[in-house]
Amino acid sequence: MEQVLSVLYGVSGIAASALYVPQILKYHRDRDARLSISLLAWGGWIAIAAIAVLYALFVVRNLLIAMVAGLNILAQLTVLFYGVNARMSKISAALSPTKP
Repeated sequence: MEQVLSVLYGVSGIAASALYVPQILKYHRDRDARLSISLLAWGGWIAIAAIAVLYALFVVRNLLIAMVAGLNILAQLTVLFYGVNARMSKISAALSPTKP
């Protein structure tokens, strides 16, 4: 039973990370969607997932849990990147001189 649950956990972690793909694709295509990303929320979720990785590695010593949380962090960082990049582009556009 433990082996089955471990496999299910690993597969569900991969599936959960794959579920980020449609949203990431939307952010890739839609500038307004990128600007609506909450940097605080996504940054907080990344920090919480990082704690899960550390807990998995150093307390329960479970590489599978650490890898699943790490995979989620990669997906979350992608979303955060789109949000930060959109805001930096907006600031850059606002600061650049307009053409006559």
